[in-house]
Amino acid sequence: MKIKLIIFLIIVTPILTIAQTDIQTSQHMFNRTTYNPAVTGASRFLNIYGHWRDQWQGFPDAPQTMYLTANSYFEQIKSGLGLTLLKDKIGFERNILFKISYAYHVHLSTNSYLSLGLSAGALNINVDWAKKQLEEPNPNLPNEMENKWTANFDFGIEYNMERFTAGLSATHLNRVLKKDIYNTMGHHLYGYVKYKFELGVDFELTPALFAQNSKKSTHIEGNLLLHYRNKAWVGASYRADEKLKSEAVVGIIGIDLMNFLRIGYSFDYNIGEIGKYSNNTHEIMLGIRLARVHKIYSKSPRFFE
Repeated sequence: MKIKLIIFLIIVTPILTIAQTDIQTSQHMFNRTTYNPAVTGASRFLNIYGHWRDQWQGFPDAPQTMYLTANSYFEQIKSGLGLTLLKDKIGFERNILFKISYAYHVHLSTNSYLSLGLSAGALNINVDWAKKQLEEPNPNLPNEMENKWTANFDFGIEYNMERFTAGLSATHLNRVLKKDIYNTMGHHLYGYVKYKFELGVDFELTPALFAQNSKKSTHIEGNLLLHYRNKAWVGASYRADEKLKSEAVVGIIGIDLMNFLRIGYSFDYNIGEIGKYSNNTHEIMLGIRLARVHKIYSKSPRFFE
């Protein structure tokens, strides 16, 4: 265990000593509002999602992520409104993010629309440097606890058709023109595309590509989900870095119950550098979809998941 901990610190410490990075989840395709505010109000329902992720099991103080989102579309203003609350920890760092999201939806045709989104909030970064355990002391790092609040702004755009979705977004926009240092959150860029194919009457297949760039590193992901009657799904993802070095293979499974409750589970099998020393990653998703109006928009491209 001591050897594992030393290796873990060697791998993770460079991440802590530069700008912090956004959370990484395996079921992000069901809740894109965390990194793209343009998705806010993507259905005529009130959508509430909670995620819990336990990463790199086997390491002390390994990453753990919890977040809760709620959003809905309002016909009167042709816009979506939403809230996000996120708590993330890794090693001796703790982050809390709260933000409010707004998205304006432009109907381009009967089966397509474009949405532009903006979110604003506050980010708290808490780093207890007194807990650091480094083989070689670094005089540039503090020795006491730091607690810092900063503003946070995100922007995104998403295009939806009945079976096609593509989006681009940027988080932590207020850091774009500033130097990324160890006690700040650097800006991130996201891009994704997906398409849903019909396979007969009961099945639908959705391949997707996803990319995340934090200026210091890039993650590329391909995933494939098979849906059965919009009631259950199973899928897999493959994640790599910018040099296409493997990071993880992910299995995903989930079910919709009673037309309003969604439960999902994913398992990450680490195959990158850290995979030699860590156990794997578990993630649980819980979603609730509540009708806000009596009319059901069954033919709407919204809620394309």
